[in-house]
Amino acid sequence: MINSATVQWVVQKNLTNYNDFSALENACRQLKIPFVGIDIIPFSDELPSFDRKFKSVFYGSTTFNKLAYSSSELNGGVFFDPATFSIERYICEWGEHMLNHGAVVTTFEELMQADYDPEKMLFIRPDDDGKSFAGEVLKFGEYREWFERLRMIENSGISGKIRIVVGEPFNIGREWRLWCVDKKVIAASLYRNKFKLEKRRGCPNEVVSFAEARCIQFTPHDVFVMDVCETGGELYIVECNCMNAAGFYDADIEAIVSNVTNYMSGRAD
Repeated sequence: MINSATVQWVVQKNLTNYNDFSALENACRQLKIPFVGIDIIPFSDELPSFDRKFKSVFYGSTTFNKLAYSSSELNGGVFFDPATFSIERYICEWGEHMLNHGAVVTTFEELMQADYDPEKMLFIRPDDDGKSFAGEVLKFGEYREWFERLRMIENSGISGKIRIVVGEPFNIGREWRLWCVDKKVIAASLYRNKFKLEKRRGCPNEVVSFAEARCIQFTPHDVFVMDVCETGGELYIVECNCMNAAGFYDADIEAIVSNVTNYMSGRAD
């Protein structure tokens, strides 16, 4: 039974994948949940007006979610906490269950001073969930030029002091995205197979069991997305993401909307 009397979904129209937007709208219609589609004005620091008498679940770009999160009235509908959504925190809580558990958390400036062989291959990604740049595998000797190119991108916000994760690259097999609500996996999708995009609904039971066991240990939020991979015959957590901006691939969007709505309706105002 869905308790949707007090909850609506507010979804960004511009910059949201058309199929995802349509699927969210259709899921809300099927479940009789109010749905609001809005456009975000580029570089605006304000949300457009919409009916705020409901509890709102937000979905859209990182910028859209930052605007909602900055409002004490609305931030309950953005399932995020900067103190918990970071690779460093995941390694601290999940240890060897993290793919990059042996990685170093450092900064661009500190990495420049490191004494690696120029031919050594490194995997570099942001520590936080902000997606300021995409993870990259490159030789240490190529690193400085790559960083300078990143830094020159307009509005990138890249600086030498950004915290980054630096570790060994891995030969990864399949990768799945799992949606977790109250420590349970409520939807899943394969999204990559041997580094190639491959979208397929669901995941093996052992992946669900692995993820739910990790959720008993720690969760960055009651609602979040966990990416799990297999390598060397073992399962590992790649990263976690804020649900409000995570791509769906081939997940059951109606199941996600239903479970997240029920969670939101049960939260205190």
